[in-house]
Amino acid sequence: MQLIATCAFGLEKLVYDEIKALGLWVIKNEDGRVTFEGDEEALIKANLWLRCADRVLIKIDEFEAKTFDELFDQTNQLEWEKYIEANDAFPIKATSVKSALHSEPAIQSIIKKAVVKRLQKQYKLETLAENSGASYQIIIKANKDHFLVAIDSSGESLHKRGYRTRANLAPIKETLAAAMVKLSDWTLEKTLIDPFCGSGTIGIEAALMACNIAPGLNRTFAFQRWPWLIKENFIKIHNETKAGIKTIAKLPIYCFDIDAEVLKIAAVNAKNAGFNNLHFKRADFRQLNFSQFLNCTFITNPPYGERMGEKAEIENMYRELGTQFAKTKNSSLFLITSHENFPTLFGYKANKNRKLFNGHIRCYLYSYF
Repeated sequence: MQLIATCAFGLEKLVYDEIKALGLWVIKNEDGRVTFEGDEEALIKANLWLRCADRVLIKIDEFEAKTFDELFDQTNQLEWEKYIEANDAFPIKATSVKSALHSEPAIQSIIKKAVVKRLQKQYKLETLAENSGASYQIIIKANKDHFLVAIDSSGESLHKRGYRTRANLAPIKETLAAAMVKLSDWTLEKTLIDPFCGSGTIGIEAALMACNIAPGLNRTFAFQRWPWLIKENFIKIHNETKAGIKTIAKLPIYCFDIDAEVLKIAAVNAKNAGFNNLHFKRADFRQLNFSQFLNCTFITNPPYGERMGEKAEIENMYRELGTQFAKTKNSSLFLITSHENFPTLFGYKANKNRKLFNGHIRCYLYSYF
């Protein structure tokens, strides 16, 4: 079957590499998604191991539709009975961009009717109960009259690893934090420093990678409630994944923040992820002795100043950060912000500048090495 890993714009190549690392065959790489070939085991492994993807979908079909009649007929012809049993629930979620059929609620209604009619005919029923334990979230993505029809196998978004029970006001998504670590030059031979750690997400994601811990190891997925999926396959792969964990006594990961309460949250999140050996300390970055940092990798998500009245304060902070970073020796910096003029404020032109999205905020990952 064909599977689709969805992701934030800018992370497609990272997701592509992750899928290839699992030994799977990639069919195509597009904006916001990577399509690959795989069986049931591939579905399980992708959900467990993809650090930068949002969801893993089962592709049902693709087609063109400009009228609701065309949409109904195309959807009604699909073999939904291969996946959905008579009592299963199947909510619909649709998005539409630059398409003749632009009303998402209307698209969802037509898709629902088409699937219901198909299943009623196949199971010879007048009504569908939709009251069993299994649920199949049907995903519809319309773009320029081209419809992608899929079933979501993940359930909650894959960025929800299970360790972050609380967060600060402006948390970075786990998938983006993992991407920042992957795009950095950090290895266990270097010290990782996050001077604006917030709820600790970057440090925790780095620790998960270092210890070869699958990001989805301690959460559940929608596919676990599907009766046609072989339970023993999931148990076997899950056990193999746990067996591959590496124990590292001392992780060179140091996380600082000015807010003591936020640091308490970060420490709890790290403990939830299985780490008691990450270093969390209250400190204003201005008070840190940057001249002592030798051969370090700084990976951080500082405040952006998106709210009214904060811009001047944030810009001054970026200037001070540039002054501080200049004191380091043989160190690198990977910093994400929505401020397009960051390099000028920081005082140095970045070696690389990559556009990414933190939620709906367009950001830039500035790399100095």
